[in-house]
Amino acid sequence: MTNEERMQREANLIATIRAKLPDFARMCADDSELVMLHQDSFAADYQDDEYALLGMAIKYAGIRSKEVRVIGKNRSSLGDEGDKSSKNMSSITA
Repeated sequence: MTNEERMQREANLIATIRAKLPDFARMCADDSELVMLHQDSFAADYQDDEYALLGMAIKYAGIRSKEVRVIGKNRSSLGDEGDKSSKNMSSITA
């Protein structure tokens, strides 16, 4: 891969994250070194495109020099574990 191709791929990644995950892009723009994601924010129902988006989000955070920490237990934010007070975390958690 040429340097130009790599730069184009990075530009495409940045554009995709800004379009599909604007809150995440804003979180990565601040001064903190750490970005936290709840694991149910992506692919809670095992969607393939969500797996790809998660990988893209992690790569984007790396471009922005952020550490990524994934928190939560599987489907815990969806209330599947009997906790009626759980909220649906369909957006990314800061």
